[in-house]
Amino acid sequence: MSIERLPSSFAPTSFADAVSASGPGRWIHVAGQVGMDAEGKVEGDLAAQSHATFDHIERILGESGASLADVVKITVYLTSLDDYGSFSAVRAERFGDVLPASAAIGVADLLLGAAVEIEALAFVPEG
Repeated sequence: MSIERLPSSFAPTSFADAVSASGPGRWIHVAGQVGMDAEGKVEGDLAAQSHATFDHIERILGESGASLADVVKITVYLTSLDDYGSFSAVRAERFGDVLPASAAIGVADLLLGAAVEIEALAFVPEG
């Protein structure tokens, strides 16, 4: 089993151009998440919302015996592509050297007035 991350051809970036997972293991598909608090409200700037969203994803993965290090792909929905730089900085901070493949999509609106929504795909090796 292995997960191979192919660095981006652009430098520097906070994503991999491709991630290959092979061998025995299981896939975890995390539904789109927004950075809502315990009261169901989304607050803060794009960076704060991105951190809160990654916190939710990290919790969900943890409940499945995985972590952000197992994420091979994320899809990010932004209500303003002007916020991509801020999101990219948060992604780099949260993933460190285990960068996922990533796509960013501009959308008109998100649930609860969020500025960012993230879905994730993780691969957890057996053993």
